[in-house]
Amino acid sequence: MPTTYAPRPHNAASANIISGTNPTREPTRRIYVSTTATGVPGIDFLAIERVINGDLPLPHLNETEQELATRLMTRAELGADEIAKRLRVEPRTVTRWRAAWKKDEDSN
Repeated sequence: MPTTYAPRPHNAASANIISGTNPTREPTRRIYVSTTATGVPGIDFLAIERVINGDLPLPHLNETEQELATRLMTRAELGADEIAKRLRVEPRTVTRWRAAWKKDEDSN
């Protein structure tokens, strides 16, 4: 969904177009990612936050960002199918990441 810009919002629907949000999506609790650690190479925290909250258009994330986003969405109790949809990966990939984390936690 391309974002279009209007000179100024005339009503609530125009505001949705300007911000790039989906007006048909049910309002949900927003999840904020700490963006104070901006010096982490290869991680765009703002892009991760947009993906987690489903703000359109969804940016593409690299694998490190995808795994971090998956952890945060898992903590927020999103299902593997929804996480996979937002990250543009297969649900099996999300399940595999979760299994690897559990294995790491169990070994520690």
